[in-house]
Amino acid sequence: MAQESRNGGVARFSFDGQPIDYAALDAFIDWCHSVTNDPEIRALAIETRSEGDAGDDMGAWPAHLAHRHPEGSHGPGPLLEQEAIKVLRGCMKPTIAILEGDTLGLAFDFACTCDIRIASDTARLGDPRIHQGRAAATGIAYLLPKLIGQSQAMRLLLLGEIVEAAEARRMQLVHKTWPEADFRAEAEALVRQIAAMPTRAWEVHKLQVLPQLDLPFDAAMVHSLGVRQTHVIEDRLEGMKAWRERRDPEFTGR
Repeated sequence: MAQESRNGGVARFSFDGQPIDYAALDAFIDWCHSVTNDPEIRALAIETRSEGDAGDDMGAWPAHLAHRHPEGSHGPGPLLEQEAIKVLRGCMKPTIAILEGDTLGLAFDFACTCDIRIASDTARLGDPRIHQGRAAATGIAYLLPKLIGQSQAMRLLLLGEIVEAAEARRMQLVHKTWPEADFRAEAEALVRQIAAMPTRAWEVHKLQVLPQLDLPFDAAMVHSLGVRQTHVIEDRLEGMKAWRERRDPEFTGR
């Protein structure tokens, strides 16, 4: 059963190690919309531990997609799965994937959509869907090559390898790892640190980086200028003042 909470400017969502079904996806989409629009939320922490989607046991097909349910033996397309990934990627607040245990298949997609991935040294990541004769059509074929390059992405997607945390760190898929005994405390400290940052500036960076992944350089320069000219960062004044006064800044996320 998916779980969520909000505390101290941080919104948390956990797949709780369970297979991801339509109910969990609906809950995630509603949560993501809600925290994205909540001005008190400064960062999203997502515990992605799961063996992936529930396969043939996803539950009742969502009523609002009834008109898009195909007939035949090939099964329904990953419409709700894609919607959930799009909503997460569209959130410009900091998103942190908390990796413990196994993060596989669809859960791996969610982790790769986040800005930052941190892991226990006993965590494992990968996409074994090819071993079930399946092709992932949930966004990972776009996301993974941009994160770790085509060669490593093909290794994970085509061979269906599941890699340990140390190897994921080596290939720069995971940003930081800690021993399992220390992981919870270290992860919480990092999430709190990020939530205290000038998260509006974080948002403006994301507004540039994500759309520019597919732009030529000159177009990206114009896009950056447009984003900068149309988005105010109130924390900029506090940051400059604190620098002049040789003190730690107190950011509001605005």
